[in-house]
Amino acid sequence: MAGEHRHLHPAGDQDPFWRLWLKLPEPWKGPVIGDGIEDWERITENGDRRIDLRGLPDLISAELAWMAHWQAQDGTRSAVLGTNQFANILRRALRENHPFPSSIRTLDWGTAGALQRWFYATRWSRLPPHGSIARLRVIFRFSRLALLARCSSEPWWTLDEWHPRCDPRIPLAEHEPQAHYGCSPSKISHEWLREAVKWWLGTQLEAGVLRWSTVSQERMRCLVRFDRWLSTFADPLDVLGDPAHAVQMAAAFRRWDADPANRLLRENEQRHAQRPVAARQLNDDLRAVAELFAFVAANPAEARQVLGAHPWSRATDAHAAGWFRQVSRIPHQRDLNDEHYVDDHALAQIPAALPLLGLGRDEHMLVTRGDGQQTTALGFDDPQAMRMILLQILTGRRASEIRTCLFDCLSPVPDRALDAVEGEEIARFHYAQSKIDIAPDNILVDLEVVAVIEEQRKWVRDHFPGITPRHLFLQRTGNRQGDKPYPSGTYSWILREFSKIVKITDSKGKAVGLSHTHRFRHTKLTRLAELGLPVHVLMRYAGHATPSMSMHYVAARQEHAEQAFLATAKLRADGTHVVFSRDDHDSLHLFNRADRFLPHGWCMLPPMQSCDKGNACLTCSVFVTDSSHEAALERQLTETSALIDRSTTAFRERHGRPMPEDNVWLLQRRAEHAALAKLLDTIGSQPGRAVQGAGCGTAPAGPVPISLDLDRHRRTRP
Repeated sequence: MAGEHRHLHPAGDQDPFWRLWLKLPEPWKGPVIGDGIEDWERITENGDRRIDLRGLPDLISAELAWMAHWQAQDGTRSAVLGTNQFANILRRALRENHPFPSSIRTLDWGTAGALQRWFYATRWSRLPPHGSIARLRVIFRFSRLALLARCSSEPWWTLDEWHPRCDPRIPLAEHEPQAHYGCSPSKISHEWLREAVKWWLGTQLEAGVLRWSTVSQERMRCLVRFDRWLSTFADPLDVLGDPAHAVQMAAAFRRWDADPANRLLRENEQRHAQRPVAARQLNDDLRAVAELFAFVAANPAEARQVLGAHPWSRATDAHAAGWFRQVSRIPHQRDLNDEHYVDDHALAQIPAALPLLGLGRDEHMLVTRGDGQQTTALGFDDPQAMRMILLQILTGRRASEIRTCLFDCLSPVPDRALDAVEGEEIARFHYAQSKIDIAPDNILVDLEVVAVIEEQRKWVRDHFPGITPRHLFLQRTGNRQGDKPYPSGTYSWILREFSKIVKITDSKGKAVGLSHTHRFRHTKLTRLAELGLPVHVLMRYAGHATPSMSMHYVAARQEHAEQAFLATAKLRADGTHVVFSRDDHDSLHLFNRADRFLPHGWCMLPPMQSCDKGNACLTCSVFVTDSSHEAALERQLTETSALIDRSTTAFRERHGRPMPEDNVWLLQRRAEHAALAKLLDTIGSQPGRAVQGAGCGTAPAGPVPISLDLDRHRRTRP
């Protein structure tokens, strides 16, 4: 039976599919597929069931056999149930003379779905159930796209569906992660626009001007929105009319595009319907259209050859200029803010809640939410997501750089493999740098990061035995070869659902959405900058090509600005110290808040907040002082010591026993005495520097299973 198809396609056959058929392994040529194929049960995940293609037209039978083999090679399962169901539908259609296309390549999902509905209606008088539709849909996703790509003799960009997983001809940048997502030019309904978009984006991608991630995730969406706007016109070709009206056309598109409801491309985007559209998003859409017009106008001969004379012969540089003119200027000067900064209060809650991500779906965990309420939640059964977000917090890398990093991502530091920094061994972490070609792709990490990576490696070995995985974080299903990274959509979704349960809040009570993981990059770089790293070192750690981009990530925190201001030595132009500058500048900063002047320092509490601690300034984190108050502090230390001695002596004389050390009054006085001693010791050892807080740590809010060093950015390194 396996030789049934081979005599049907002579050497001179013009159908390119038969070239693929000649390379297909003999056990896969059917018409019954399964016998003689190694590890068939593991490849199909449907036990020992076989694919039965008997009784089908020769070309369709051969195409389905090739698609089943491609699925196995791709690392997903061969769709035994879906293929057999489709074969049954076609056999019934043949018996009853119901028409259908002669090739899978011309039989799209719409036609296949109609055939399935006809099959269920004529045989069981009902519509197909959801499970049957899903099984059939599998055949018409990746494997059919792969078949179309292999049989196409035209450039890859002439197809209406693009997917690097299915079409190896699509160019990917050297540092770009293996792309497991595609895009659909077919969503552009106007054929004249769709063909121009495919030609333009395909050419730009092959020339290296654009990357696949930019083309598929940004430009195509921009132009799909432009296509939808054209559908509101009686004649969409008016957009290529008089160039003098191009500015008005672009302004009309900008107004339409500014409505959030007009920008939704999928039903699951309804949550964004009420969000205002940022100026940068509008500029991206306008710029995409303008660049398309400019490209066509700059290549008239090629445009006539590829697109024909109508209607793109009307496109001129004036059209592009009119659309470019509507791109608004966005000022880059930003106010003092910490919008993307995650403070210590929020970071302390995240590690305590992270184990919920790794628990099984039948396990429960008591979670303390950001508002202080406790709730019992079911686990998410996703330890990979738990480790990914933890690595983002610890290293400040982008989500894609963690999600797609290689399995062997650690290496020893040359000549320093056994050295230690502050007692911690270091290693070099190679992340998946995918954004900037000239930027570095590795950083030094400490033992905590290494431990997380090693734990993930062990998890991969346990769940994917017998394979050599490519990535550190893997897609859990349809990934027998271990070459598919953890999907970005899954990561965003699970963090969004996790945020709804744990409700992380910052110190101001503002919710912190964990699905916006880029804020952890802002936070890490801000803390490194506050640590005093030089700009070129910060840029190297961030993986940026310019210092200005690194500075964009540094949050201008009010708290740090005040700390740095008080600790800065002021100099004259001739290099001499300004004796009165500290008091003078502190007064300028606080002159309108007389209640912030204290006998032994200043209170740096933000103006909009009030203090409820009474006179407990010495143990307050927003209390600051310096050497100018040394005399007052020494006097207070002496008086506090004398007060403790008098009170403890009086207690002994009255009660006949010493005052207990856990006495409420004595505990507070001892804390004040220790704080004063530490303040004076710091002032003496670091003259000329301001001191914040009394060195008294705050009590932890609760147990933290996974430790984060929240104070490292405040340490002063030699």
